Amino acid sequence: MEKLYPLTFRPNIHTALWGRESWEISGHHSSPSVVAEGPLAGRTLEELAAAYGMLLTGTKAPAPTRFPLLFKVIDARDRLSVQVHPNESTRALTGGEPKTEMWHVLGGKGPIFAGLKPGTTPAMVEEDVRTGRFEETLARHDAREGLTLFIPGGLVHAIGEDVLIYEVQQSSNTTYRLYDWGRVGANGKPRQLHVAESLKTIDFSLPVPASRVAVSCPFFNFRPVMVQEALEVVPDPATFTAVYIVNDQRSVLVPAGCAARIACTGKVLVTTL
Repeated sequence: MEKLYPLTFRPNIHTALWGRESWEISGHHSSPSVVAEGPLAGRTLEELAAAYGMLLTGTKAPAPTRFPLLFKVIDARDRLSVQVHPNESTRALTGGEPKTEMWHVLGGKGPIFAGLKPGTTPAMVEEDVRTGRFEETLARHDAREGLTLFIPGGLVHAIGEDVLIYEVQQSSNTTYRLYDWGRVGANGKPRQLHVAESLKTIDFSLPVPASRVAVSCPFFNFRPVMVQEALEVVPDPATFTAVYIVNDQRSVLVPAGCAARIACTGKVLVTTL
């Protein structure tokens, strides 16, 4: 097998009714990233994880031959639907893949909805969705560059219009659409809602999230760093290192055990297991 090295990937753009998202680093079978340069060019990250295992993902990976995280840049020109994702417990009730994520705002001034207002009950959610008043039930945050929110599985959320976000999430493509602001899809009809599944998935004990500088959870560790000339990544057999260079709008994946010196300046977003 070829020796592993820091990987960059071809563009992987998904368009939607509300805007578009770039899947920066993905091993998900629905749309895996394809290596752009070097001896492994043309290979998908899904293939490489299966072939190299913990040499790529690291000894901390829950399933070494499956890349465990998915990294996106979300450009929301309109509001995304109000959504909730299963966690490790509720996936048994509804099926699907668990998804805990976090958002780091790169730009924009629109609203972000994350969490339910204190005292909200399942009956209130169902009624407000039915009557079109669900926005009144959601906790609202105003986007600003650097705002970072942790969105565990079970937390109701929606990205608002005019917001650019870097997202780190478990490798999952399961979404339950709870509310869609009364709009219609490309076919002129309302998009399907998953109210029953959402009510089984929502964790009503979760508090409204507050902004934080870094995020540490069982699935990933995220931190922004300021770089003057180059980011030095030291070899770590326990975990890969995913890097997003904000000024250059590019991502680099450093496999576990690899060293890298990545030329860059300004803010860099660093994620490990």
